[in-house]
Amino acid sequence: MTWFFVAAIAMALLALITVAAPLARASGTSGVSSRWARWRSALPVAVVPPLLAVGLYAALGNPAALLPEQQAVEEAAPPQVEAMVARLAARLKEQPRDAEGWRMLARSYETLRRFDQAAGAYRQLVALEGDNADLLADYAVVLGMAQGQHLSGEPEKLLERALALNPQHTQVLALLGSAALERNDYDAALRAWKKILSLAPAGSPMARTIEDSIKRVEAQAAQR
Repeated sequence: MTWFFVAAIAMALLALITVAAPLARASGTSGVSSRWARWRSALPVAVVPPLLAVGLYAALGNPAALLPEQQAVEEAAPPQVEAMVARLAARLKEQPRDAEGWRMLARSYETLRRFDQAAGAYRQLVALEGDNADLLADYAVVLGMAQGQHLSGEPEKLLERALALNPQHTQVLALLGSAALERNDYDAALRAWKKILSLAPAGSPMARTIEDSIKRVEAQAAQR
């Protein structure tokens, strides 16, 4: 679940950064632009520590270190978010073919940790836009979060579809490796992560992190 957890938290943080002002516009809210501008200007202060925590987690493998920072970012969201998300959802019932609206709604639900509803929004978006590796990966993550942070079943099927579209998609490969570990398929996990290693710049932090993960999985496999 290592890479799955990192991907989910990073997506939620990035959604929080990008969702504010566009959500205000998409929901049809008026008279709040100045408040959103002030709040958005404060985002780097709120978001930099959690992003650093994500980096530390990737290096140290400590998911518990992420939880306080994630909670702090979630609590920083203004109370207007809930109302704007509800208005956007209502508007999409009248304009169900608005792909960008569904994208914004999915990211908004991610920010609010409403993963069931985020998955529903992604389902609508995939129906409108068709398969696309990035979109399917995002959909798989929220679906996995909705089913208790597990990628087995439908999330893994989505990831396989994404990999068929882009065999070098590092997020998809990482998540498939995590899914393989869930069922103790060490060989499949190692294949996925060794593929990522082949794509990473030699000597980069990403490459070193992947190498450490591979060593840990190889050690686990040796104990079978």
